[in-house]
Amino acid sequence: MKVRGMKWLTNWLEERVALFDAMRFLRNQLAKPLPRHVNWLFSFGTVASVFFLTQVFSGLLLMLYYEPSAGTAYDSVKFIIEKVPFGWLVRQGHAYGAHFMIAFLLLHAGRVFFYGGYKKPREMTWFFGFGLLAITLLFGFTGYLLPWDQLAYWATVVGTEVAGSVPIVGERVLFILRGGETVSDGTLTRFFAVHVIVLPWAFVFLVLGHLFLIRYQGISTLDRTDVPEKTSDEISLSGGKPFYPQHVLKEIIVVLLVFAGMVLMIVYNPIPLHDPADPFNTPIGVKPEWYFLPAYQAMKYVPEMVGVVGTGLVVLALFLLPLLDRSPERHPGKRPIAIFMGVGFMLFAILLGVLGYLSDTNLTIMGTLYHFDVYGWPQIIASP
Repeated sequence: MKVRGMKWLTNWLEERVALFDAMRFLRNQLAKPLPRHVNWLFSFGTVASVFFLTQVFSGLLLMLYYEPSAGTAYDSVKFIIEKVPFGWLVRQGHAYGAHFMIAFLLLHAGRVFFYGGYKKPREMTWFFGFGLLAITLLFGFTGYLLPWDQLAYWATVVGTEVAGSVPIVGERVLFILRGGETVSDGTLTRFFAVHVIVLPWAFVFLVLGHLFLIRYQGISTLDRTDVPEKTSDEISLSGGKPFYPQHVLKEIIVVLLVFAGMVLMIVYNPIPLHDPADPFNTPIGVKPEWYFLPAYQAMKYVPEMVGVVGTGLVVLALFLLPLLDRSPERHPGKRPIAIFMGVGFMLFAILLGVLGYLSDTNLTIMGTLYHFDVYGWPQIIASP
């Protein structure tokens, strides 16, 4: 009776959704061979995707107790940390997960650049991926304010002031972001709504388009004549291995190692909840998070308008990269100028990030006390 019932169910599904055809299609996609150069670095995108899922899950748990208003937000986060069973772990996982998700999206973008994966005919894949990175940064920006502590409040003040420096429309953008003249309860509710409703749907839409293009066009080879229509047999003959199980196992290993590293950071270096937000008490050395720090630090060395416009032009150039770099070469060894510029850009961004991190701090190095000014330059305060 049970077997007959199962047969009826499978026949019913087959007549309506072509179940077996869908299963065959999925099996063929999983067995699709990959180019020979695909290695462990190609797991970064999957790691970022897994972190997005964990962010959704942990975010839903936090929403059960979080109260998005200036009068209750801080106390609700404190209650989650101190009173809710395992609330501290969920909150730490959500906070650290945001950092890891952004970090691996940046690593993924870097990998795509160095392997030339953005070139024709995969320009749209790059555009979708760039949109995912932008939305993830907005996730970090909007979510950072939600604990409503001193650091979050004043970092948001600084971040929105940068947006207010945009030529012509800056003041209007600033008012829309804040919901008024200052960072207030209206800002918090706006950021919360965007963080939990607008951005997740936008991310899902873009990630579906991104994944569809990847599976439809395939992963680019390092050949000049790479075309999406290259058959699986041709790739297999050139030494490619199937996506499942070889590459899937690599991705699982990388995901587990990264999550183990995050757990260690949660245990040994938890992200603190600072004092409640106080609009009348400005703390010293307020800075944005590390992923905004290079741009923020760069703006200190040039006039404000130049810094804002220059940053915008850099972002635009990165977005339009597939249209600016039309060379068919993909192999890193055959693109020395592009690789040199890419490495230089990364090192410059890291340098600006380090200077931004050190700015407005005191640090003892080999017995000598240094004060790093707003530009990150050291000045000796006391020597041994």
